[in-house]
Amino acid sequence: MKHNFLKPRLSADKLFFRHFLQIFLAMAVIFTIFTVYTYRNSRQIIEKEFTNSAIQDLQNASEYVDSLIMDIKYMISTLVVNQNLKFFYASPSPESIWIDYSKQVQTQLTTLRHSKGAIETIYLYSEASDMVYSSTSQTYMSTFDDRYWLEQLNSDNSGFSIFPYAMRNMFPYVICVAKEFTVNNYRCAIAVMVNLTKIPILKSINENSYQNIYLISDSGEIIYRYKQDNLTEPLDTVEYLSHYTPDALENVYISSDSTNTYSFAQIHSVDYAWSYVLITHLLNYTARLSTQQALLFATTTALIVFTLLFAIFFTMRSLKPIQNIREFLESPELLSSGKLSDSADIKYIAGRITQYIQTNQLLKNELQERLDLLNESQILALQAQINPHFLSNTLNLMYIQATDALGYDHSLPQMILDTSTLIRYAIEPSNMVSLETELSQTDIYLSILQQRYDKKLKIIHEIDSNTQKAKVPRLFIQPIIENAVFHGFSNRYDSECLLTIRCCRRQARAYYSDISLNDSAKDFIMVQIQDNGKGICKEKLEELQNSLSEEALSRNKNIGLRNVVQRMNLIYSDQFSLNIKSSVGEGTCFTLTFPYVE
Repeated sequence: MKHNFLKPRLSADKLFFRHFLQIFLAMAVIFTIFTVYTYRNSRQIIEKEFTNSAIQDLQNASEYVDSLIMDIKYMISTLVVNQNLKFFYASPSPESIWIDYSKQVQTQLTTLRHSKGAIETIYLYSEASDMVYSSTSQTYMSTFDDRYWLEQLNSDNSGFSIFPYAMRNMFPYVICVAKEFTVNNYRCAIAVMVNLTKIPILKSINENSYQNIYLISDSGEIIYRYKQDNLTEPLDTVEYLSHYTPDALENVYISSDSTNTYSFAQIHSVDYAWSYVLITHLLNYTARLSTQQALLFATTTALIVFTLLFAIFFTMRSLKPIQNIREFLESPELLSSGKLSDSADIKYIAGRITQYIQTNQLLKNELQERLDLLNESQILALQAQINPHFLSNTLNLMYIQATDALGYDHSLPQMILDTSTLIRYAIEPSNMVSLETELSQTDIYLSILQQRYDKKLKIIHEIDSNTQKAKVPRLFIQPIIENAVFHGFSNRYDSECLLTIRCCRRQARAYYSDISLNDSAKDFIMVQIQDNGKGICKEKLEELQNSLSEEALSRNKNIGLRNVVQRMNLIYSDQFSLNIKSSVGEGTCFTLTFPYVE
């Protein structure tokens, strides 16, 4: 009778069929809703993936281009107030005042042009001499073959003119960033030609056969696209740009035509009168949707089969207690035999569930504590961040505003400009520079210190000319000067503070007789920084020398000097030496010796 339990229930027991139909229909409805939702959600996820990728690529491009133009505007502002260029702005004949002046200006413009790979050229114009300087030439405006930009200047609220421009009325097509100003009632102008085709991020997009990027002016003209035929082109030149919305700050969606599916992304520039548009041809979009549909069909079929089997199993399972009751009613002796279900199983399951709940709660509490610690660490990390480039650009802006407010002769604008110069020098990527460059930056640092000491700090330079080309680590002199000034000259405000900087070139073997040198290390550089400060007592001097040794354990003192010593040891190994001599009341002398390398 027990072996034939299923057959009589399928044929006669209405209770079985009622439970079966209820469970099957309920699960079928749930799985149908789940399948439809999964398909729509998967399609939205796929579309969002493609649109997010497109908008992210476009945001990266727009931020890069806007930032580049902003840097160029800062560059132009710096050229406007440049002391050397004032001779050109105000003098009809600067060459008569400054020998080789044109060559120096061209060198400066060449350096600025190479600092930004997208700069095609830089033009300086002065009405005083009616001449135009560029990085490669100087000529009179009347004979200059690319003077048409001067006629198109139309400054915005910030004093800059930004417009598309065809150099010499032909290719290349560039974006002209220009500023017009007056010096001694003479009209002057600076123009930087930005070739968008040389911008790396735009170049990489153009090299991708599935993407095209466009710059569209607010007047509805194409001012940049790959392989552009004219300086400006109408929107109907590219059929995909029919979706362009003039007033939209951001717009992105996926569209299809008779041949393919593509994403259209549009972002308006934050600072300038144009929009960026990116068209991406989505070759994998249809294939992924088809794969998703096939997967969902297979899943739906499997779910239907599973629902059928599960409904049968669950119905039989749910009716089993009733069967046990029937069996008990038919055979009460089964209770004493222990063959019926016992409540101990329910107790066991309840105990296990309680145990899992408690374990999960402990894990949840631990996870929350770790998340709180992570959030706190992220907040501290964000608070510690600072952008040196932003700080430098801000100091440049402060310099311009301070100059306008206080004039060029006031010391405050020059201190701001010197600080900005030092910051830019400190964050440059290259590690080795010429000794001449290092000394020039050191002079800027010393000029700031002289302001602090009310110009009682006197600097003496004893520099051999044959040392200027030597390659040295960046910022290796400043920490030593800082130590000499802030420790040697502390509490000295009534007497003159004398600081001497010496650089000379000597034969290496005369000083490195106890070590082996290769043939290329024939000379060495000796750099001395000497002060007439209060000096260092013998005990303090020994402590300082020990703290600079590799075996020293304390790392909380003399950080600047330690940094110099460690860098010099890494670069020159045992060919570098630092000698410190000091006498109380007479001063201190730091002597650094290292190989001469060009």
